[in-house]
Amino acid sequence: MSVLIDTSVWVDHFRNGNDALVDLIELDLALTHPMVIGEIACGTPPAPRIQALASIGLLQPCNQASLNEVMEFIEREKLYGLGCGLVDMSLLASTLITPGAELWTLDRRLADLAGRFGIAHRPTLH
Repeated sequence: MSVLIDTSVWVDHFRNGNDALVDLIELDLALTHPMVIGEIACGTPPAPRIQALASIGLLQPCNQASLNEVMEFIEREKLYGLGCGLVDMSLLASTLITPGAELWTLDRRLADLAGRFGIAHRPTLH
C-alpha cells in the first residue's frame, strides 16, 4: 500500500506536525503528484522554502492521469457539481490508476469521493 498525500495533509503537517505522515515517509510509502507540489508552492511551505518543495518532490510519484482521462472520469462517474475542483479530481483519478494506492486528504468532500471509490486512506492513531 502506498498513499498519495493531498495538499491539505501537508499544510496540516506544516502547522501541527503529523506522526502518521512522518511514518509513511520513513517507510517510503508516501506518494506525491505535481499538482500537490504546485499547490504547496502557491502557499507558504516551511523555510527553507526551496528545500521543502524539493524534499516533497523526492517522494515517489503516483501515476498521473492526463487531463483527458480526468475529464472522461468526471463525466463517466458524474463527479460534477460536488464541490471538488480539477486538482481534487486529478488526484482522485491518479490514485485510481496507481496500483495499490490510497488517497489521504483532510478535505471532507474529496475524502467522501475517495471513500466512494474505496481508496480513502485512514491513518491509524498511535
